[in-house]
Amino acid sequence: MKKIVCVLLLLFLMAACSGPEYKVYSDGDTSKLEELLKEQDKIVGYKSVMDNNDVLVAIDIARLKRFQKVKIEDEVKKEIEKEFPDKEVIVTGDIKIKWEIEKIMNKEKKNEKLKKAIEEIKTLSKEET
Repeated sequence: MKKIVCVLLLLFLMAACSGPEYKVYSDGDTSKLEELLKEQDKIVGYKSVMDNNDVLVAIDIARLKRFQKVKIEDEVKKEIEKEFPDKEVIVTGDIKIKWEIEKIMNKEKKNEKLKKAIEEIKTLSKEET
């Protein structure tokens, strides 16, 4: 009985320690974007890439809020567009976009390679599966 309780407690602690990820990849200042995204109570994590012309954000939405995914994406997009009116903003809850943003972050792409990768993600975001 003690072993079962210890194992369950250990599993519970391990599950509780895997928190959300908040990351923005950019050459410039990202503090405004990070602050704006952390204020959102309906999202539990995000990955984002920013360059001179674009802001791409892949958000993780809380489980019970998944039914309102499109509405949440639109709200977050409007907030970002207010803060960055001169940039094209794409906000999505799509996991494949998040994976592509993670690839960019892991490879730490710069300048032309970053622009090319962002254009590829834009075309992916327009696809419907």
